[in-house]
Amino acid sequence: MRPGSTRDASSEEPLDYDDVSSPATSSLIDVTPRDPFVGTAFEMPYKSRPLFHLFMTTRVLHSTPVARDKNSFLVHRALSHPGFLHGALLMTTLQWAWSTGDSEQFRVPYLYHKLQAIRFVNEQLANPETAVHEGTIAAVASLALVENSLGSDDAVTSHLRGLARIKEIQDRNGASRSPGLLQRVILMAARCVKSRPVCGILDISRTDDVHQSIIVSILRIALRPIYDIFTLTGSEHLTEELSNVLARQSSHAQALDSNLVALQSVDSSRTGFISCYFYLYMILRESGVDAFVLNWLLEQLLADVCRTESLMHKGSYSQSLWFWTVMFGACATVAARITSPLENEQMSAIRDVYMDKINLASQVLKIKSWEGAKSALRLFAWEDDFDGEEELRRLWEEAVWEDDGHRPKLHSLSSGFPIS
Repeated sequence: MRPGSTRDASSEEPLDYDDVSSPATSSLIDVTPRDPFVGTAFEMPYKSRPLFHLFMTTRVLHSTPVARDKNSFLVHRALSHPGFLHGALLMTTLQWAWSTGDSEQFRVPYLYHKLQAIRFVNEQLANPETAVHEGTIAAVASLALVENSLGSDDAVTSHLRGLARIKEIQDRNGASRSPGLLQRVILMAARCVKSRPVCGILDISRTDDVHQSIIVSILRIALRPIYDIFTLTGSEHLTEELSNVLARQSSHAQALDSNLVALQSVDSSRTGFISCYFYLYMILRESGVDAFVLNWLLEQLLADVCRTESLMHKGSYSQSLWFWTVMFGACATVAARITSPLENEQMSAIRDVYMDKINLASQVLKIKSWEGAKSALRLFAWEDDFDGEEELRRLWEEAVWEDDGHRPKLHSLSSGFPIS
């Protein structure tokens, strides 16, 4: 039971976070309104307003701030539900730290919205219907992503267990689904990396002059995972609920202060951010992931692609790794679950960029057929019996052969990020 809660002591709180009463946040608790829509346009705490304004106007690609589209669907979703709002503000604080190295400016609103997100999730989990709402999932996912980016294994395992409990509620309601293409590609890559000799893994890590977090993240989940990635899928025929299995496996997690400590490096933090997405997707086991949650990943993946593109042309960055990365990004775009025409328009624009990059990489590598594409993918991760081959083949053929290979040119921002 949380301190100060009025709920009956015998009621179940599936996701009870110890840090809501930590010394770092106790000074905020007495002044915290209990309105479930606190932080929205209806009631925005004074110290949260600059952070909210930053979210509405700016996004960060790797460490470069870029103006956010005035009609971004993320803003619309954030204003529609407190779970989305708290998640967006937590993510914005993390991105600000990536961009500036400043972990102090937004410390107070960060702690406030972290606390509110935890309280909100606990309240939602008391009702099976609200527990599985996309806003609840977004709040849990955002908490896990930020904690993993800050290096707190202990905190992130708590949030991942909470997500596993939400998934169990969905499954009891008959919502169980098979893994989508994105999850299957992640599993395939993890298997391939684990089967490589040590010298092969070292060769991968030496091929790039610029850190690209997606490759390092895959190495991390395969070789130094928080949880075994194959356990998370339920593919090992577990005889008990996943959340209980994860609770037993959390005993060796590293406990760090995650209250927005100074980042060791942007690249290390982003690697934690991206690798946490892999755990989230394995737990959800769905072909479609809410576009609000997915968009934060797609932006960072595409930022890495764009900033390494010229190096790939020069051969300073592995061309085959770059090709694998853009194919992975295209799989991620397919995973988006769309809820509005605006989301469809903006997510389709990102997908078109990935199609353009696949076409570009195929030209650079002189790939003329799907067999040639598989040969390039195999240099990092590919299985000849991969059950997603047909779906990947269709993506590659769409990228290379649509409009007789002449895809429309995309304009670029100074950051290298595309606009339609």
